[in-house]
Amino acid sequence: MTAVGVPISLDDKISKNDVQQTVIDIDDTLPAAFDRSVNDLTLEERLDILSGANFTHTNGVPRLGVPSLKVVDTITGVKGSEHFQTPTLCFPSATCMGATWNVELLSQIGTKLALQTKSKSAQVLLGPVLNLHRDPRGGRNFESFSEDPLLAGELAASLVNAIQAGGVPTCPKHFVGNESETKRRFHNVAENLDGRTMREIYLAAWQVLLRKSKPAAIMTAYNKVDGLFCSENTKLVKDLLRGEWAYDGLVMSDWYGTRSGIPAIEAGLDLEMPGPTIHRSSQILEKIKTGELDVSVLNQRAAKVLDLVKQAKESHSESDETSLVDEEANLLARRVATEGIVLLQNRKSVLPLRRGQRLAIIGSQATNPSISGGGSAAAPPQYTQRPLDCIGEMSTSPANIQAANGVKIHSVIPVIPVDQIFARDGSNGINVRYFNNGSDQPVIDEIQPAPAAVMFGRLRNELKHENFYYEISTIVIPKTSGLHTIGARTTGTCAVKVNGKEVCNTAKTMVGIEVEDFLFRPKNLEVLAKVQMTTGVPYFVDLIVQPHKPSFATGEPIIHSAMVCYMEEYSDEEAIAEAVNIAKEAEVTLIFAGRTPEHESEGFDAQDMSLPASQIKMIKAVAAESRRSVLILSCGNPIDVQDVVEDVDAVLNAHFLGQEGGSALAQILYGEACPSGKLAVSWPKTLEDSPSYPYYPATENSRGAWEMICGEGLGLGYRHAWTPRSLQWPFGFGLSYTNFEISSLQVQRSNTSGLPEDGELIIEATVSNTGEVDGWEVVQIYVEDLTCSVSRPHRELKGFTKINVAAGKSERVNITLRDKYAFSFWDESTKMWKSEAGEFRIHVGECIECVVLDQDLFWSGL
Repeated sequence: MTAVGVPISLDDKISKNDVQQTVIDIDDTLPAAFDRSVNDLTLEERLDILSGANFTHTNGVPRLGVPSLKVVDTITGVKGSEHFQTPTLCFPSATCMGATWNVELLSQIGTKLALQTKSKSAQVLLGPVLNLHRDPRGGRNFESFSEDPLLAGELAASLVNAIQAGGVPTCPKHFVGNESETKRRFHNVAENLDGRTMREIYLAAWQVLLRKSKPAAIMTAYNKVDGLFCSENTKLVKDLLRGEWAYDGLVMSDWYGTRSGIPAIEAGLDLEMPGPTIHRSSQILEKIKTGELDVSVLNQRAAKVLDLVKQAKESHSESDETSLVDEEANLLARRVATEGIVLLQNRKSVLPLRRGQRLAIIGSQATNPSISGGGSAAAPPQYTQRPLDCIGEMSTSPANIQAANGVKIHSVIPVIPVDQIFARDGSNGINVRYFNNGSDQPVIDEIQPAPAAVMFGRLRNELKHENFYYEISTIVIPKTSGLHTIGARTTGTCAVKVNGKEVCNTAKTMVGIEVEDFLFRPKNLEVLAKVQMTTGVPYFVDLIVQPHKPSFATGEPIIHSAMVCYMEEYSDEEAIAEAVNIAKEAEVTLIFAGRTPEHESEGFDAQDMSLPASQIKMIKAVAAESRRSVLILSCGNPIDVQDVVEDVDAVLNAHFLGQEGGSALAQILYGEACPSGKLAVSWPKTLEDSPSYPYYPATENSRGAWEMICGEGLGLGYRHAWTPRSLQWPFGFGLSYTNFEISSLQVQRSNTSGLPEDGELIIEATVSNTGEVDGWEVVQIYVEDLTCSVSRPHRELKGFTKINVAAGKSERVNITLRDKYAFSFWDESTKMWKSEAGEFRIHVGECIECVVLDQDLFWSGL
C-alpha cells in the first residue's frame, strides 16, 4: 500500500482539512542533528522513533534536534504529503521501464527522481517494487519490472544506486511474495523459504538487487510466507535478510502492515508505518522492565532508524513542497516511453506512418490517456499529452485526421464532472451539511468545490463519534437527454434522492468496509440508479449519508466519505457506427484500446485478462472497414487479443506512458523513434494458458484462512513449457523498423584467482544492423543446463545488454558472467547454491556455444 491519500480523480479539490494531519512539533531553536547515537536517547525516545508520526513522517527526537523523515511514493512520480496536491514529473510505468531492458537509462531516471524527491522536501523514496509478474491478473503488475528476477533486480539496482547517489535513501518493496492483491493483508504464500521456488524466483530478484546495490531501507510485504506475516517473520528478516545476506539497512513495514509488538521487533522490523503507532506502545517498555524483551533489541532497532536519518542528511529540508519543472527530465521521460513501447505485430509494414496520410483515430485513450495504473503509484502529473494532439502536430496534413471517442471504457461510474454541478449560491460544487443525531440544525454548513465530502482519519471537531450524519445537495444539469446513471460512492449507509424522490439506497448498514475499499475498490461503495433526464434541465440531487462503522478495529484511520457519481446514457452502437464511418475514409486507422486505473490498480486483482466485450466489438467492426489498422494497447498486464489480433495489421504494447506518452507514441508511429522495446513478461494467448492460472489468486481453505500456493513452481513466465498454441508473444520479444543479426559468438573461460567461486565466462558477439534505420537491439544471454541431476527450466536469462547500432554498421558486445551465478541452482538438501559439473549451452540470439564446468561448487550469501 504505502502512503496514499484520496482518489486521484478528485485532484486537489478536497479540502486539506479533511485529510489526516499530525503536526510535528520540532523545536525550531535546535539545528537538525544527524549524528546522534542510541545512548543519547531515553528509552521512551528510542521506542518513539520506531513508529511513524503520521501518514508520511516518522517520529523525530525534538529534545535532541533529530529530525523526522518524510517518506513518499514512488519511482514513476514522486508525491508529496498530500499525495494529490503537488503536481510532479510522471515517468512511464515500471512495466514500460522493464521493457526498455536499459540499465543505463534506469540510472538516468534515478538521478532525476532524486531531484524530484528533494523538491517535495522528502527524505526517503519508497520504491522500486521488486515483486514479479506472476499472473496476468495481478493488480499491481504495472508497478513491477518483469517476470524475470535477473532483469527486475538489475534494473532496480541501477535505479537505487542513482537515486541514492543523489542524496536520497530508497526503500524497495515488498519483501517478499506480494504478487497478488487479493486478501493481500491476510493470505499466506504457502511456500518454504528454503524451497527452490522461493529461492530461484521470488527471493532471487532481491538477491540480485542487494548484490548490485545497497538500498537504505527495505519494506516488508503485507502477506504471510510459510505461515508468518512478513513483518514478523524471523526466518525471513533476521535469518535470511540480515543474517545470510548480511543486509545492514533499515526494515520498515508496509502501511498498517505491522501485526504485532514484540514478535515484529524481535524479528528485525525497525520501523512501523504509518503513525500514530498501533503496536509500539509503552507496553514494550514494560516488557523490557520485566525482562521479556532485552533492551539490546530495542537499541538495535533504534540504531537503524538513526542510521537512516544520517543517510538522509543531504535531502533534509523544511521548505514547502514544490513542483520541479525539469525540461531535461521531461525529455528523459519521453525517451523511456519510446524505448519501452513494444511493437508486437507489423503486417504489411503498416508502420511507420507517412506524415501526410489520412488517419482515423478511434478510442478515448487518444484524448484522455491513462498515464498510470491506480493506487499509491498514481501521482498528479504536471501535464498530460493527448496522443491525438501529438499525432496531429507531427502530421503534414492535420486536416486529414479525424477522431471518434469510441465505446465507454469505465468499469465504475465516474465522479460527476464539476462543470455539471451547482451549489445553492450558483457556484460549481456541492452543499454539505453535517448534523449530530437528535438535532435538526446543522453544526456545519459549507460548500465544497468537488463532488465529494471526505473525512480521512479524523472527524470534524463539531461532530460526535458515530452519532452524526451528513447531507450533500447539488443541482445537476445534464448535457444530453436519456436514461442517465446517478448515485454515490459511500462508506456508510446512503439514500439518494432526485427532485425529492428516493431513487436508490443501501438497504442495510454497510459493514466490513475497509480503507482499501475507499482507496482502491470504489465499485464496492457504489449505490446507483437509472433516471430519465432531459438536457439543460436542472435536477435537485440529495444524498443522506450515515457514518462509517467499522466491523472490527484495525488501527487504520476511519474514513467517512460520499461522492456524487454520474454518467449520461451512451450508446456503444452509435459510437461504433461513428468510428466505422470515420475509418472508411482513412488510409490507416489507429485504434486505442486497453485498460485504465479502474481496471489495473493496487488493492484488487483482475478477474480475467480479456478486453471488455464492447471494446472487442468496436475493434473488429472498425478493423473490418479499414484499409490498414493499428491496435494500440494501454495496459500493465498482458491482454487476451485472440478475438482481434488477426483483424488488425499492427499491434503496439503502449503500457501506461506517463506525462510524455503522447509525444513518445507519435514518434514511434511516425518513425521518429525506432521501436526497441522487448517484452519483460510472457503474453499467454488466454488466461487458462498462464502457468499460474490454477493456483491464483489466494483461496479460502476449510479453516477460513486465505492461502496461495505457487503450484507452477519454477515454471513462471518464460521458464514454463510453452507451445505455439498457448503463447501469443514470448518474453524478450519485440519488433523493430530495422533488422539485426547476431554472429561471431565467442565464449571464453577466465579465473584470475584460481578459486572455483571466481570463475567467469567472457561472452562476445557481433551485432549487425542490416536494415536502413538506426536502432537499438537487446542482446539476451540464456544458459541451458544439459546434464543437471535435478529438473531445471529449459533455459534461464543470465545476462543482457542494450546497444545502439547505426544502419549498415556492426558493433561488438562483451558481457562477463560469473560461473556461480550463471550455472547454479538452489540445493534444498544442503540449503546452499550448487553449480554441478557438466555441460552447458550458452544461447545468444540464434547462436549457441557449449561450455563445460569441471567440478561442483557450493556457495551461499549474495
